[in-house]
Amino acid sequence: MKIEKIINEFDRLIKIASEEDNKYAFQDPAYELIDDLEESGNAFDFVEPIFRLIEKSPDIDFGGPGPFGSFLEKFYHKGYEEKLLDSLNRNPKKYTIFLLSRLCNDSNNPKNKEYKSILSSLEK
Repeated sequence: MKIEKIINEFDRLIKIASEEDNKYAFQDPAYELIDDLEESGNAFDFVEPIFRLIEKSPDIDFGGPGPFGSFLEKFYHKGYEEKLLDSLNRNPKKYTIFLLSRLCNDSNNPKNKEYKSILSSLEK
């Protein structure tokens, strides 16, 4: 499935969830879309577009971690961290700050102190 098509569908669902103030209008159908893109064979290609979508979206409840977080975190130690930090540098959102806080939970990560420092600066 084409990246643009799936991202546009996520965007549509986010708008509906925001307008209806109903997180499940996004979360429930988004899990099905995540299944589709995981089967695509090029799932990592969706990481950057998802972060960019989050950056331009209203601060809705994407879940904890929800469909996006569950998908993105599958790429932990495979490029996810760098993409998350890039997103936070461009436009930190409540959700991406939440994802960073989850990274800070891994005390064995050699960049843990760096992540905690960034998190601290964003929470001020």
